[in-house]
Parts: sequence; C-alpha cells; structure tokens
Amino acid sequence: MHDVTASDVPAVCGEGMYGSATRVWALKRGLIPVLEENDAMRRGRWGEAAVFEAIADENPDWEIRRAKVYLRDTEARLGATPDGAAIIPQRNGIIVVQCKVVAAPVFRRDWLDNSDDDAQFGAATVPLAYQLQTLTEAMLAEAAAAVLAVLVVDTFKWTLRLFDVERHAGAETMIRDKVGAFWRDYLDPGVQPPVDPARDEQLVKALYPQDDGSTIDLAGDPRLPELLDERDEIKARLKADKDRCDAIETDLKAKLGEATYGRISDGRIISWRLQHRKSYEVAATSYRVLRISNGASR
Repeated sequence: MHDVTASDVPAVCGEGMYGSATRVWALKRGLIPVLEENDAMRRGRWGEAAVFEAIADENPDWEIRRAKVYLRDTEARLGATPDGAAIIPQRNGIIVVQCKVVAAPVFRRDWLDNSDDDAQFGAATVPLAYQLQTLTEAMLAEAAAAVLAVLVVDTFKWTLRLFDVERHAGAETMIRDKVGAFWRDYLDPGVQPPVDPARDEQLVKALYPQDDGSTIDLAGDPRLPELLDERDEIKARLKADKDRCDAIETDLKAKLGEATYGRISDGRIISWRLQHRKSYEVAATSYRVLRISNGASR
C-alpha cells in the first residue's frame, strides 16, 4: 500500500476503464487479490517490445530507451513506472513514452472520432484514462512532455499511432489533489469509498461473497424505493422484449420448416441447423442471489 500509481490515477479521478476508486482502495487494503495475468495483460506485456521496435522503425532519428526505474513522490505517495523515454529532434528535453497494445475493434470503438474510419487514418482521441496515466508519468519524471505510443493490432496488420500528451498544470494539480484526498479520506483511515455501481459489479461480489443471516435497516435511504421501481420497470421491458424476440424467432423457424437455410430479400441468410452438444458435468458452486419481495413475505 506504499503508493497510488499512475495506473491507479484514472480510477481515483473517476475515469477508470477497468475499475473504480473503490477497487483501488480494496487492492491497497489487501481485501481482494491482485488480478492474475490474463490474455490481454500478457499481450500488452509481450507487445511492449513490439511497440518500441515499431517506434524505432518509423522514427529512426529518435533516441529511445526502455525505462527500468520506479518514480516516486514520497510526500504525495504517488508513483509510476514509465515504459520508456525518448529524445526527439526539434523537441526540448526528455519525452516520456507510454506504450499500449490495442485490438483494432477496441481502437475503432474507443478511440476513433468516427468508428467507421480506418484504424490507420481516422482522427482519434486518446481516452481520458490513458491521458491521466501518461500525464502522471510525465509529471513524476519532470519530463518536457509525453508520447503515448499505441500499436493497433488487426488480423493481418499492425499500425503504430503516436499521440502527444503535453504537460498541463491544471490537470496535474487536479491529480495531486485527488490522490491526496484519496489517501486522507479513504486509505489512511481505512474508510471505504462509495461504490460505483457502473464499474463495481465484480468488486462487490468479491468483497461480500457470503451473507451472515442478519437483517439491516435500509429505511434511511430515500433512493431505494425509486431504484426498486426503476428495476421493476426495466425487468418488465426486458421480459416484453424477450417475449417479442422469441415470437419473431418462432415465426422464422416456422417459415424455414425443414430447410437449413433461407435467403431473404435484402440478401441476408437465416439458418436453423441441428447442433450436438457433448455432455458435461457442472461442478458444485455457491453464490449469492439477489431477490426483492414485499415485507409480508419476510
């Protein structure tokens, strides 16, 4: 729990792509395990070398070094491990390099101003989370600026995109203020930050895997009746949509009859094929189930 790191900063600032400030808090407090390396993380680790190779190929006049240093502001308890640094002609000072490996569909969805644009040529905007991470690294390195180097990986083509991340005094002050408040209000006293319902589904399940049989009074939260009513309305819409979708599919199956395929007027193909599934045994598991009932049934 020594530092909030640059990769934590987006979540602490409310802009996390893969979690919230509450998840950072739970990790620092040791309440949940550190995420094991998954396929995406492994791809990023392996791909970092490819990013630097691509930079060297396309910018042979750059002097590039991969970083092997941990930067730390001891007073702010804020740290970072930049991927690298560069000296770039016509630019003053050291430029921090942050590498990302991004699948082309994700790049088109999250980065391009027009998702129909080609990943190589479309105008792109860096997600705020990556801006905050990269800016934190540049700030701690006292660098002149930073470059976010993104290797866009498609099936048969890899494309290097470089994005300048300039130092920004206002943003840096915001980062320091947010991190300072995170330590003061949550980490040091051990007080849990408010859960972000849009980001913390898996975190809540990890923090509270079991119930203890007790009953607590939630009458003091005036929002709960409204939330439950909204939940009922959403579930009713979902059921209506599912019923309608099932009816449409039944109609399609009836039209196909014994045929495997059917071609419609706009060229699309409908298929209804027999599939075989091998038998398998499901291991026993335990999990909590959320149900809503009226007070009389409790």
